[in-house]
Amino acid sequence: MFASKDENASLPLVKPLYPDVACAALGEAIDQAKRCVLESDRTLMLQSDACFRNKNEVQTKYRCWIDERGAFNERTLG
Repeated sequence: MFASKDENASLPLVKPLYPDVACAALGEAIDQAKRCVLESDRTLMLQSDACFRNKNEVQTKYRCWIDERGAFNERTLG
C-alpha cells in the first residue's frame, strides 16, 4: 500500500511507502485496503492496493483511493 499527498504542485510528488499487510485471501485484502483508505484523513488522498504476490511477481487486483475532491473511489483490476 502506498499514499501520496500533493501539497504543492511545483514540488515533486513524493509517495512514501507503507508496510504490506499479509492477508489469507483476496477478499480480506480488499476489505483491509478499503478500511485503510476510509479511516484515513481525506486530505492525505491515500491510495491502497490489494495485490496477489507469487515469488517476484506482483499483480494488483483491486485499488481504492481518495481523489482531490475528497471522494472515495475504487476499481477492480484484471
